[in-house]
This record gives sequence, structure tokens and C-alpha cells, in this order.
Amino acid sequence: MSDVVRRAWGAVRWYVRGVTGESRYDAYVAHARAAHPDREPLSAREYWRGVYRAQDADPGARCC
Repeated sequence: MSDVVRRAWGAVRWYVRGVTGESRYDAYVAHARAAHPDREPLSAREYWRGVYRAQDADPGARCC
């Protein structure tokens, strides 16, 4: 694979991870490991469950 294709694929992957929110979970894990090394971070499923629960409890500017 050429360097240009590899870089383009990396850019597409970075964008998709940002849009889908996958990068948010990675940032949470990095923070949890740095701030709380004695605790195991939440699994991705547990993390997203908490995010959605918080959004449902306080919808903010959402219309529905």
C-alpha cells in the first residue's frame, strides 16, 4: 500500500471514529487509566449506557 493511500485511509478512519463517537470512549479510557490507575475503566457498553442515560435524563436543547 502506498504512503498516500495509507495516509488517506488514516484520515478517513480518524473522521469516522470522531463522527461515531468511538474517539470519545478512547479519551475516557485514557483519562480513567491516568486519573484512576487502581480501577478498571468501564467497558465500551457500560460507558455508552451511561452516556445515553445522562442524555435522556437531561435532554438539553434536543427537541424530542
